[in-house]
Amino acid sequence: MRNHFFTALVLIFVLIFAPPHAAAARTLTLLDVRREVTLADPRISRDGSRVALLVGTNDFDTNQVVVRLDLLTTATGARTTLPLPFDDVSSPRWSPDGTQLAFLAARADAPHQLYVWTVAKARLHRLTSTSQDVEYFAWRPDGKAIAFVRADAPPQRHGIARFETSFEVGDNDYMTTAPPLPSHVWLVATQPPWTTQRLTQGPWSLPPGTHELSQPYLNALIAPQHFPNQFICWSRDGRHLVLTAMPDPYIAHGDRAVMRVLDLSRVPAGWADLQPLTAHAGLEAGCDTSPDGTKIAYWYPAHGHALDVSDIFVTTAAARGVNGLDVTRRLDRSPWGVHWMPDSLSLLVLAHDGTHEGMWRVSLDGTAQPLELGDLNASGATISRTGAIAFVASGPQAPSELYVMSNWHDRPRKLTSYNAFFGSLHLGVVRTITWTNDGFRENGVLTYPPGFVAGRLYPLVLQIHGWPQYASQAAFDTDYPGLSQLFAAHGYLVFEPNYRGSDDEGTDYETAIVGDTVAGPARDILAGIAAVERLGIVDKNEIAVSGWSYGGLLTAWLIGHDHRWKAAVAGAAPTDLPPDYAISSYNVLDRYFYGAPLWSSRRAYQVYVAQSPITYAWNITTPTLIVACTGDTTVPIVHSYELYHALRERGVRVQFIAYPSSEHYPSDPVSSEDVYRRWVGWLDRWLRPRNAGQAAPARH
Repeated sequence: MRNHFFTALVLIFVLIFAPPHAAAARTLTLLDVRREVTLADPRISRDGSRVALLVGTNDFDTNQVVVRLDLLTTATGARTTLPLPFDDVSSPRWSPDGTQLAFLAARADAPHQLYVWTVAKARLHRLTSTSQDVEYFAWRPDGKAIAFVRADAPPQRHGIARFETSFEVGDNDYMTTAPPLPSHVWLVATQPPWTTQRLTQGPWSLPPGTHELSQPYLNALIAPQHFPNQFICWSRDGRHLVLTAMPDPYIAHGDRAVMRVLDLSRVPAGWADLQPLTAHAGLEAGCDTSPDGTKIAYWYPAHGHALDVSDIFVTTAAARGVNGLDVTRRLDRSPWGVHWMPDSLSLLVLAHDGTHEGMWRVSLDGTAQPLELGDLNASGATISRTGAIAFVASGPQAPSELYVMSNWHDRPRKLTSYNAFFGSLHLGVVRTITWTNDGFRENGVLTYPPGFVAGRLYPLVLQIHGWPQYASQAAFDTDYPGLSQLFAAHGYLVFEPNYRGSDDEGTDYETAIVGDTVAGPARDILAGIAAVERLGIVDKNEIAVSGWSYGGLLTAWLIGHDHRWKAAVAGAAPTDLPPDYAISSYNVLDRYFYGAPLWSSRRAYQVYVAQSPITYAWNITTPTLIVACTGDTTVPIVHSYELYHALRERGVRVQFIAYPSSEHYPSDPVSSEDVYRRWVGWLDRWLRPRNAGQAAPARH
């Protein structure tokens, strides 16, 4: 009797004093996903006392992602939202003395302009009034001027010439209506009289910039983001600029980019006026000047092959034509973010490592020391001159928050709780799965359904990441925030395999995709499924495959080569590679993946045909949802039309949904949510388990 009485008291205590969500935890819904706050581009001040942070929220009434700029004190986390008259802010950058904050912003459909916020006076000033977007910028070391990049304006036309719209086609995408215009560097004073001066000119170009808060599909050959918006950097004395320079503004010629030095005593400068920083002939990008002004860090692929790991080289700022040291070769990972440490003798490096995104302190001799992040996956970081680090990170079951470390060997301290709501939900457990295939060590992420019961079998959904030189992480926020947990909430095991070409296992794995660009990754994925099945938790009769972009390509390939699938979702899938080579934004750069230019030989052409999913559409029987954007130039919608007609005319269950957007993935809240709804709805239609969680058969 006494034991029963004690048990009753404990139960009453739990019911009364337990947190509300402990008794009423529920699983994630699509409406919950609306509530996630997106964080990006943290910028810590020079003295380490404050962090500027972009904060994005979904406004379904206006169908916009509203982006504001918050300032947070690193000591207490106290937060101030700058009272700016914009809902589209990007690229915050502190002035060298920390008294001002420059950023890009736009009103309505106007071009992005450069603004400066004076913190102490709470005063806003617009520095530019250009007809084109300001794409990116860099403060001069003395803080009295800013170098910025924008595209040239279209030439003025008069009389009948106003109606002459023809142009010569080059390596441009199929939606192009005029020749691309070069982007050049300008200088604007940050003090009265706010003068503006052109610094470069000519048909050559700097890489184009981006203003989107959502994570872009990164292309290391087109516009490397390893030094975000750092295609220009200053010498310490402010007399020189280092530029990433392309011979022309065609995106598909981004592989010809090289580092050049601009002497500001000779402006406006043409191509002939620029001095080579290194001896490389292309494949360079990004730059960052060391705090002491003696060194320049820049990006160049290991061994000089385009699809190699993206190494970071360091050269002497005063030298010309010297490639310098490859400081990350021993790390053997592709950096996504790089910043100088205060000592000018080491770098803070962010990169994928297995199913995590970690940070390292890399010395100039190549020694790499990992930062202790626990289960956090860092997606952006900056470092102050005091050594304090601010970064955004997501955990396996937690959306992104801002974290700070007082120095590189400190433990992370969570500074914000923008997404605290998600802690009240019952989310699925996330695990890393490893296997071997074709001699490679491989990995992936497995998310379990909430309430998973050991000894039962569950349907399995594949979510294959896009852009092959990327990697899925054990995080709530990866390429599609919350999507894996949403699938899991519908009762599915969710498997995100990292296949050859992914940037999380070193250069040999990353380059193994060359010439085996689709069939090889497909073999890796099937081997990964076998590894998950060996856990004894998968209903082998209830498996679906899905993905976007390159993940869509692999989805289309897998359903044309295997019939185990109950359903498929192919989003923005490049199913026919010869047209992809001809009309996409990156077009001829496909040659790096498939081993040669499309028309270089009959043998080369056959490689493209043999690796095209549309070649095997005759074999497809899987009910398939096709999704694409009408004006997408990364993966033109013609691919999706081809697949749709192939399946419909053969009697395969197919539905094709198109969004009137020029984006690769629709980023407006309504369309983005609609993609999620249709994606999970298609799985529920064909895979929704009649026998979800059924007991596993007895083993004898």
